[in-house]
Amino acid sequence: MVTARLSPTANLLRKSRVFALPQALAPPQERPTSRQVFESDSATLPHPIRAAIVTPSSSLLKGDWGLKRPLPAKTTSARSSRPVVRLNALDTFEHTTDFESAADHTVTLEKFQELHLPMSLPEKVSYSSNMAPRHSSPFEARLDNTEKSNGLRDPAAKKFRHSGPYLASQTEAEFQAYLDTVRRDKPKIMKKLRSYFLAKKKAERRKQAQDSGDFAGIDEPFVFDAEEFQAYVKSLRTDPFSLGPVIFQILDLPPPPMIPSDLIGKTYYLPPAPQLSAPEYVASGPPKTHPSAGLSYTRSHALVYNHPRFGPQTYQRPVEARVLRPKGRFKNKGGNAVGGVAGIVVEDLNAMAFTEYDGPAGIDQFDVSIPGGAKYWVNPIRASINSHGRIDLASYRATVTSRAPYGITEYQKPRIMKAPRYVAHSGQRQVPRLDRARPQTGTFSASEDLGSPADNPEALARDLMKSFT
Repeated sequence: MVTARLSPTANLLRKSRVFALPQALAPPQERPTSRQVFESDSATLPHPIRAAIVTPSSSLLKGDWGLKRPLPAKTTSARSSRPVVRLNALDTFEHTTDFESAADHTVTLEKFQELHLPMSLPEKVSYSSNMAPRHSSPFEARLDNTEKSNGLRDPAAKKFRHSGPYLASQTEAEFQAYLDTVRRDKPKIMKKLRSYFLAKKKAERRKQAQDSGDFAGIDEPFVFDAEEFQAYVKSLRTDPFSLGPVIFQILDLPPPPMIPSDLIGKTYYLPPAPQLSAPEYVASGPPKTHPSAGLSYTRSHALVYNHPRFGPQTYQRPVEARVLRPKGRFKNKGGNAVGGVAGIVVEDLNAMAFTEYDGPAGIDQFDVSIPGGAKYWVNPIRASINSHGRIDLASYRATVTSRAPYGITEYQKPRIMKAPRYVAHSGQRQVPRLDRARPQTGTFSASEDLGSPADNPEALARDLMKSFT
């Protein structure tokens, strides 16, 4: 077999790491709001938009990253033992390579993989119940489909992505641009509508044959004329309830949110039954990425956490969570506790309504006396990707049983020791006075010692009279 010869330039481009980098993704868009938004330009993005680049240790000593020019060691190997960079621009106007550290996302990925959690489809978690939500893997054959998958032939098949846009999240300009696209593709859309009309007529003929019992000519091709098709189109235009499912199916649009209750008695375009893989996608829209986002490819929780001394455990080793914001009222609204688990911000971290007496230290209010900040132990139970490409992590507070095999205890604030009280012979408890006069040595005899001078004012008066004489 003769292999094709490549020129030196083509061979260089095939082995170049620069040409192997994928194209950068669009940064996450901000939600449209009329309020003032305070954000940092250097804050970590919810998901990476550029590929992370690593280099072997032998090349790292030379500053060779497979790019156009070597990178300085002062900003790479001198700052970290495992430097990872992402490329913003290969060559700028100043003839430099614009890069930055990619450890914010790579370290988060390593921390998440240490949790050993499979990715699940999004589902609401109720912290008032002790029952963990049911796990649904996004890799199931009936759920892991797109508009081009062969598995959609199954009547029970669902998908996580549609070819059409999510109209509920579009602005007016985006919606008008989509309408212009639909007008340009009108011949293709009418062709799909004819196929839909043909399939509907075949289904009606099959149903009539089953009801009458006469199956003669059921396999013959169905032929319709242009007038019959135009009459069908006019009937759809006059009936929004019938036109809605046809539009959503032909244009392959995701289902909209639930119809408001004030429109039930009015005429509206009825959407078809949702085909999305998770009910949460119906309310918030289809996901921008795969429901797993490539974080984990484990399909179930079927793992055994074997302790070297105590054997198999129900839960794995608890994870220490940091309290980023304690419970309280923020901007005149009741605020839930916000914490960080494996580099992921988790809201409603407390499984139950913890109080000051039974909750972890620092969960109710900010406490500067806790060394290293407020932390406590949790057991992550569920991880999923929402419609905006963010990680939703649910966790329960680690119980005493899950912490016992590893010798983990919650932080307890030291108790304040109370000062001892002086007890007089009368049996009454008195708080010691700090501004009282010190008794002189030898002023009281053993018979006259009835307690402290403050407890026996008569003895104090006799002592003063003796000192004056």
